[in-house]
Amino acid sequence: MNVIKNIDFVLVRLEKSAIIFIFGCLIATIFVNILARNLFQVSFKVLFELAPVMVLWLSLLGASLALRSERHIKLELILRFCPKWVQQWAFWITSLFGMVVMVILFLAAISFFKEELTIFGAWGWFSLISPFFFGLMTFRYLIRFLSAFTRHNQ
Repeated sequence: MNVIKNIDFVLVRLEKSAIIFIFGCLIATIFVNILARNLFQVSFKVLFELAPVMVLWLSLLGASLALRSERHIKLELILRFCPKWVQQWAFWITSLFGMVVMVILFLAAISFFKEELTIFGAWGWFSLISPFFFGLMTFRYLIRFLSAFTRHNQ
């Protein structure tokens, strides 16, 4: 379990660094595009098209970090009034279900990524976030599932 936690620690550092870098790039590209449009009456189509891609990357990386820190949207109002063993089983089942769904979406995202590469060439690499995100979320649900078992067995 320590190896998995170390991998997760490295991934969190990479995700946070990527978020900071992408957010800086987003601000810079929007600033350059606004400045060029207002001063020179020129708009860069490439920069205009990159902004939504960067927002997508930011939101998916943020969602992954939210799941890791248990800050994602949860519907557990009813579980608060249930016994601890029901809460534990619900946690295991939702973690397992989330992991299965993310594996399915990961496999679909891989084929989507391959299609994007064949259709758009080098621009298709921007869709790498899809398989990366779903693979990362699978890993996060796996950690969540395993940590629930280790907490229960202690």
